[in-house]
Amino acid sequence: MIVLLGGARGGSPVHALAIASNDVALARASAAAVRGVVAGMAARRDPDVGVIYTHVQIAVSRAWGFPARPARVDLKLLGGSAEGESLVVGEQAQFTLGEEVIALLDVRPRDGTLSVTGLARGKWTVIAADRDGATALRRRDESALDAADPLAVESLAALAGSIVRLPARDYESRESAASDQASSAATNAVVARWHEADWGQPVAVDSAFGGHPLFPGGGLHQLLRALAAWSSASPLQLAPGSERTPRCFGNTETADGRISVSYDDPCGEIADTSPVLAIGGAVYSSGDVRGVRGTPYWKITKGMVVLDNVLAKYAGMSTGCYEELLTHELGHAIGLEHVAGTPAVMAPTLAPSCVNRTESQPLQAPDLAALAAPYPWPTTEPGPPATPGGLAAEVDGHRVTIRWVAGAGAPATAFHVAAGSLPGAADYGALALTGTSLVVPDVATGVYYLRVRAVNAHGASVPAPDIVVVVGDGLPGKPTSLVAAGGPGGTVRIFWRAGPGPAPNSYVLLAGDVPSGIDTRVPLGAPALVAEHIPSGTYYVRVAATTAAGMGPVSAAIAVVVP
Repeated sequence: MIVLLGGARGGSPVHALAIASNDVALARASAAAVRGVVAGMAARRDPDVGVIYTHVQIAVSRAWGFPARPARVDLKLLGGSAEGESLVVGEQAQFTLGEEVIALLDVRPRDGTLSVTGLARGKWTVIAADRDGATALRRRDESALDAADPLAVESLAALAGSIVRLPARDYESRESAASDQASSAATNAVVARWHEADWGQPVAVDSAFGGHPLFPGGGLHQLLRALAAWSSASPLQLAPGSERTPRCFGNTETADGRISVSYDDPCGEIADTSPVLAIGGAVYSSGDVRGVRGTPYWKITKGMVVLDNVLAKYAGMSTGCYEELLTHELGHAIGLEHVAGTPAVMAPTLAPSCVNRTESQPLQAPDLAALAAPYPWPTTEPGPPATPGGLAAEVDGHRVTIRWVAGAGAPATAFHVAAGSLPGAADYGALALTGTSLVVPDVATGVYYLRVRAVNAHGASVPAPDIVVVVGDGLPGKPTSLVAAGGPGGTVRIFWRAGPGPAPNSYVLLAGDVPSGIDTRVPLGAPALVAEHIPSGTYYVRVAATTAAGMGPVSAAIAVVVP
C-alpha cells in the first residue's frame, strides 16, 4: 500500500515523512473516529463479491463524527483467512482481542461499511505507560513503533468528520461479539510465494485496458520496468500478460495464477477522500505449502494491484514516482511486506526524491534481502534437491498418468511417489523412480492422495503438496460449506452440505490438532454433528462423503476453537 501524504512540489505529490502534518491530513480525510476495545474478530468471505474480510468489532468509549455515539461498531478490513485461503493486503491494519485502540475511519464505496483510513496509518494502539498516563502507539511495521500522547491523537480524531461526513445510517453493531481469533490472526502468521519460481515458469502480469489515463502510453512502460526490477533480482520471473477487464480482490473468478493491475478501483475498496493511492495484495492457498530454507510458504494463487480512480491523486505525478509505486505494489503481490529503513522501494512511503526522477530508484539492500527469503537463487552447493513442482494426474477410465517437474537447484537422483487413502497418508504404498512421470493401469475405484519428493545422496526434499485423484464412477463429491463453532461447556456444532455427484449414504468426520493431522474418525449418517464436553483447544476438522462405491474426496480443513 502507498499513501499520498503531505503537500506538493512542482505539481508532483510529495510522500513526506513528517508525522504531524501527515496525521492532520489523514484525520481530515476521515469520516469518523472511535476509541475503544476490540471485542470481537471474525474472518469470512463476503458472498456478494467472494472477497475475504476481517470483521473487527469495537466496544466504543469515545466516538467522533457519528450522529450519536454507538456502543459498538464493526470495521470491515480487506483481507483475512477463511476456508484454507488467505487474502493478504500490504500494510493492512492489524487488531487483537482486548486491545484498546484509536482508529480513524472512512467509508467503503462499495457497500458503505467502515474501514480504517490509510490502512495501518489510521490505527493506534493505546497502552498504559505509567501511573500518570498512557501512550498511544501506531504500529508501522514489526520493528518500529511511533509513540504519541493519546490526547494528541484524540485531537486528531476530533478532526475526523469535519470535512468528510458519514452517510445517514445506523452504525450501531448488533451482531454477536463471538470471535474466530484463530482464523483472523492466521493471516498475520502466513507467508507465501509464487512457487512457479522453483521450475522457471513465468507469472503473467495483466493490465486493465488502456492503462493509466494520466501517463504516456497508459504507463505501460513504467509497468514493464517494474516487472523487470523484480525479475532481474530473483528466480521469480514476472512476464507481461494481456490487456483485460479490471478485476477485484474476490475469487468469484478462478484464482488463475496471474497478477492483475487495475487503475480505477473497480472493487470500490478505496474511499475517494482516502490518502491511499494504491493497494497491493495476493490470495494465498494452504493447498500447496513448500519449505524454503526451513520456512513453510503457502502458494500465491492470484496477485492484485489496484490503483484508485480519483485522478487528482496522480495529477502531476512524475513517471519516476509512478514506476516506484507500481514496483512497490507488485512487491506486495509477490508476497513481500514493508521493510524498515530508507531508501527502499518497499518502504511504507515513496521516496520524496522520486519527484525529480523519470525512473524508479533501483531495489535497495532491504528490498533484496526481503526478496531473497522466499525467492533464493538456486544453490550450486551440494545438498538435497528442491521440491518437485507441477504435480498433476490424468485419469482415463482406470488408467492414471502422473507427471511432475524437477525443482531447481541440486539435481535429484530419484523421485519417491507415495499414495494414501487420506491426505498425507501412504497406506497404498510408494515407488522410487528416476523419471518424472508414472503410468498406472487398472487402478481400483477410489480416491487417492498423491505426493512426490525428490532425493539424492544428500537427502530428500520437502514433499510436494497432495493432489487428489478420483478413479471410477459412483463416488460422491467433496462436501461443501463446512462450518463449525465452539461454545460454552465444550459444545461443538459442525454442519456441511453434500457435494456434487451421487447422493451420499453417510459421512466421515476427520479431526486433528494440527491442520494436516487426522487423530479421530467419526462416522455420521447426516451432514451435521453436535458434540458436548469437548476439551478446550483448537481443532481442525474435515469431512468426506461415502457411497456404496467408497469414500469421496476430503474437504479442506477448518479450525474450531473451543473456549
